[in-house]
Amino acid sequence: MLSFHPMRGWEAASLIAFAYSAVTAALLRRGVASGVRLRALGASVAGLAIATASILAPANVVLHGWLLPPLLLFLFYWTTGLLFVAPMPGVEKVFIQIDKDLHVRELSSHTPAWLVEILEFAYAGVFGLIPIALALHLSFATAPDAERFWLVILATDFVCFGMLPWIQSRPPRALEPGDPWRSSLRSFNLRVLGAASIQVNTFPSGHAAEALVAALLVAALSPWILGVMMLAALAVAGGAVLGRYHYAIDAFAGWFVALAVWMLLG
Repeated sequence: MLSFHPMRGWEAASLIAFAYSAVTAALLRRGVASGVRLRALGASVAGLAIATASILAPANVVLHGWLLPPLLLFLFYWTTGLLFVAPMPGVEKVFIQIDKDLHVRELSSHTPAWLVEILEFAYAGVFGLIPIALALHLSFATAPDAERFWLVILATDFVCFGMLPWIQSRPPRALEPGDPWRSSLRSFNLRVLGAASIQVNTFPSGHAAEALVAALLVAALSPWILGVMMLAALAVAGGAVLGRYHYAIDAFAGWFVALAVWMLLG
């Protein structure tokens, strides 16, 4: 006999997110090839099925606390990536101009070598911040709540990735000549992106948003933990922008989303 429990917040958010991607793929996003559209619909149905199975499954700390939420996150990321049709020249022009006004490329070229390595490492290590933040929360919070933790994380990323069908651009590294700096870690990061990313730019930046909201979720634990996590969040955003993986406006928008979701749900 199935044992039913109240739907977790992150499960509800996942159902909404994949229903949105299904409707977007089926009815709203024009220009998507029929085969790709079917794949996006299939991925959306898979996401709905996984979220539903999670609701029906007996509560399990590992399954519901560590495995299913990140699985749904990455599946939604890839699903929205399938709905990329073509770069929007007007959007890219605005993003590039903002970076020029902020002298981002010049800042990259003048970044000290030791800091370059830290920023490239931080960009690659963003996915480790989430389990670290969760472990800190479960270990030191006076009233740990993994369900609320994952609701905030997934809602933040769902907002960021959910914009991809409507704001489409290429990352700055694809448009600018040469690397912005020299780093022993850059080739590794580029290989990972080549193998595991959707190969397009996401506005707002999921990297910047995830890192900041992870820091905010452990802000009450201690000033020391907050300080370290905020420095990590700044390093992730700095690596994303100065490393030319993202535009500056991507990071600023990611921070805005993280703050808004945390204030609303955290």
